[in-house]
Amino acid sequence: MIDNDDFRKSIAYAPVTDSIVVQAGPGSGKTKILIERLKYIIENRPQSYSGIACITYTNAAKDEIITRLQNDGFQLPKDLFIGTIHSFLLDHIIKPYSHFANKKKEPYKLASYGFARKYKQEIGEMLNRPTHFISESIYRAFESLGRDEEGEPFCFQNRITPEVARIWKDITKEEGYIDQQDVIYLSYLILNGYEHIRNAFSSHFPYVLVDEYQDVTFYQEKVFKLMERTSFFCVGDRNQSIYSFTGAKPEIFQSKWAHECYASYTLSNNLRSTEHIVKFANHKTGIIQLEAGLNASSEQMVIFIKDVNEDFEVLQIFNRIRGEVECENPYNPYMILARENDYVKKMGYLLKNQDMESNPFLRKLKKEHYRRFRILENLLLAISYKRRNEFDQAVERMSEAFSYLFFNEHPNFVALSEIGFDKFMWKKLQIFTLFFLDNIDLTEISVASLFLQVKEFLSVQSKKLYDISIGRKILMLNYKWKNQSRAAKNTMVSHLLEQVELQSNLSESGGHLFSIHGAKGQEAECVLVMAESESQLTEWLGKNEESEEARVGYVAFSRARKLLCVWAPSIKEENYLHLQKHVKFVDSSYATEIESV
Repeated sequence: MIDNDDFRKSIAYAPVTDSIVVQAGPGSGKTKILIERLKYIIENRPQSYSGIACITYTNAAKDEIITRLQNDGFQLPKDLFIGTIHSFLLDHIIKPYSHFANKKKEPYKLASYGFARKYKQEIGEMLNRPTHFISESIYRAFESLGRDEEGEPFCFQNRITPEVARIWKDITKEEGYIDQQDVIYLSYLILNGYEHIRNAFSSHFPYVLVDEYQDVTFYQEKVFKLMERTSFFCVGDRNQSIYSFTGAKPEIFQSKWAHECYASYTLSNNLRSTEHIVKFANHKTGIIQLEAGLNASSEQMVIFIKDVNEDFEVLQIFNRIRGEVECENPYNPYMILARENDYVKKMGYLLKNQDMESNPFLRKLKKEHYRRFRILENLLLAISYKRRNEFDQAVERMSEAFSYLFFNEHPNFVALSEIGFDKFMWKKLQIFTLFFLDNIDLTEISVASLFLQVKEFLSVQSKKLYDISIGRKILMLNYKWKNQSRAAKNTMVSHLLEQVELQSNLSESGGHLFSIHGAKGQEAECVLVMAESESQLTEWLGKNEESEEARVGYVAFSRARKLLCVWAPSIKEENYLHLQKHVKFVDSSYATEIESV
């Protein structure tokens, strides 16, 4: 079937009693079709009081669906539930019925995050190790124990043995608590064991929509199968099944898609990415996507960065390359992705603590005269923020530049009475200077000339505006440029501005750093995927049907809308000739060429 508007409407507007499963790849608009189906059921269910449950994988997805409905002016009905499977079953099974499964005849309570830390001594004894040798990851593993298909406690991360897992579950149950995973298992036991509860529950919710069905676990599926009076709308993508450590299996989604009781559809269009990104990702899967969005016509190839072994240099190259990409609102301009959380933290620490001055001139100025370095750095950043229409940040930088210039103090500690200014006069002069700097041609002015022009402007404006002479307070701008006289006359301010902007972008990129699992469901205009070794990259480029690590790579690569960059240490170009139609190899000289152009 042709994937077009009519095709998608036929899915969303099918009879409300139809059970449907949709294979929806990255960028295919699955959230939109889920919401359209939800709206249709709300408006066309025979009884307006019938309950509807829309199950999301995360609270962020829940918030997105609610926000989209509200933005469309849609009134949320009383009997509509939108949220995670845990919240759904906790509210509608555990709280009202769990006393049936408790020998104390009391409802179970949900163990809060950090619950395991109250039992450090007991956990230490179970593991036969001192408590100070138990890591946070071990406590988290205790709090996320699942169940195998026999119902036995099981750690899918292989951090805890089944014997220890069983003891821990017994301890928590004895205390009257269950964890998030046992919300699912206990709900299954209650529904399976009590026919009247099962029938009432399914009748209460005759319509259930489930997002990210490829992440459904064994017992979640068992719960859904018990809801015999319910019609389902399931959306997922077996290519993006990467949560085996929670017990999720792609086979569950595949069997649902192939089941004769379900109408099965595939959304084949990718509305997100460029042609080269889509076809690059298609190399890994039998589920072929068609490039169909506004970005499809882009000729931008996937970029592999080679002959670069330092992490930070890769980040610099990526930032220069993405500077050539025109980013659109409201999309995230960029993401930097890695496999492990520890590696992501390492990148964040590296960015946060990297010196601002990558340029040799600035580095030497900082060593020779730190105060003048701070003045120049803040003037440059103020210009940068002003040109990005971030006016408040620009004024903050001007305030810091002025404070070091006039008083050699942090802005919070300046004594304006020393120069006869009040706060209004001080701020006004900063803003006037900011506009002056923004209007001069920085490609034609050297650093030495900049200091002299700023000194002249401040002297004239202070006398003109307030009749106050400040010449003595800005002598710092009369600088002979110790050991840098020739460089100060030959270094253009525009060049330094580019360097400082680059470093500023890198230092602020912590909010754009994600593990690949954490980035699932997100997208960005430009994406850098960083592998810790070439062997890891090779796994990511494998076939999705054969390896979960290959699907991890698929998730990472498919986050990009316009630019995808990939790096691993010691990449050998000859190993990737099969991708040459869609991949361009570049080294550090490529970023320099862009800068020169």
